Amino acid sequence: MTTSVSIDSVTKRFGDSIAVDNVSFDIAKGEFFTLLGSSGCGKTTLLRMVAGFMRQTSGNIRFDGKIIDDVPPHQRNTGMVFQNYAIFPHLTVFDNVAYGLRARRRGKAEIDREVRRMLELVRLDHLAHRRPRELSGGQQQRVVLARAMVIQPDVLLMDEPLSNLDTEMRIHLRSEIRSLQRQIGITTIYVTHDQEEALLMSDRIAVMSRGRIEQLDVPHKIYAEPKTLFVAGFIGENNLLPGTVIARDADGSSLIELPGGHRVRGMGGVDAAGQPCLVSIRPQDMDLAPSEGARETGIGGRVTDIQFLGGTVKLLVEIGADKPITVSLQGRRGMDMPEAGSQLRLDVPLQAVRTFKPEARA
Repeated sequence: MTTSVSIDSVTKRFGDSIAVDNVSFDIAKGEFFTLLGSSGCGKTTLLRMVAGFMRQTSGNIRFDGKIIDDVPPHQRNTGMVFQNYAIFPHLTVFDNVAYGLRARRRGKAEIDREVRRMLELVRLDHLAHRRPRELSGGQQQRVVLARAMVIQPDVLLMDEPLSNLDTEMRIHLRSEIRSLQRQIGITTIYVTHDQEEALLMSDRIAVMSRGRIEQLDVPHKIYAEPKTLFVAGFIGENNLLPGTVIARDADGSSLIELPGGHRVRGMGGVDAAGQPCLVSIRPQDMDLAPSEGARETGIGGRVTDIQFLGGTVKLLVEIGADKPITVSLQGRRGMDMPEAGSQLRLDVPLQAVRTFKPEARA
């Protein structure tokens, strides 16, 4: 049985400070929903309010349409996975996973059956009688995950669960967690500051800043179609350039002049000709332009540095702005590699250029 979650105009104040500022969204049954943001943005505070560990100042939280504001944490039937594993060191893997079921006074046969089923799912059945000190960090985290899910919670809440692991183990476990979540179909709210983790694992992402949601969308739209300058700068690598709108077309696109006199066409939130704007162009969305023929739009410049990264070649290109732009080309066998000091011209598709009002930087 999965559960939908609704956050309705939720605010949390600590004295004069606002940690969560009038946030609203709905999470569908079985959805993997991620709260993404840097430290202090309000994501963990919001998760703790869903868990019932703290009470919101205003607004409501609903499970399956029912307000749960006055329901204590132990009656909300949520499973919680913390950054700190909180494994009982004196108990075996089996007994750690069985703890929640025993606290609920389930029968011995049911406990044995459910714990063994869950240990098989997280591939720890062969380690059931080991103590936590005999496990790796990744195995300990799988014990915590199994313990949270064996009670069959309505909602699984995960707060930076992989941040204490090394890079290799983190990459491995995030795929395991996503696969397991899909297999079980449990509604999951996942908190992280790691954008790659969020993009890989999530059905939808809410990007948070200063207690507010900057953008809520599916991962590929968060990345390719940032709605605010904060999201454009926070998610992935980006070139942010000052510009001026030269003309606005009927299809909603704009002709924009960049430093150095370069012109590109883009979409975004600056409407009138003559207005200043900030332009976002991702490094991988530019490509080398054919040398022949004059073009109305595009960016030309001098290559100042080349970074060969195997499947990717990164170029730093001086175009007359305050700093060089970064261009990321797919490394192909037999490609003509630009040389440092050489001049090149870049094609920039309309869809790759997003514009924002300059005051959005604040």
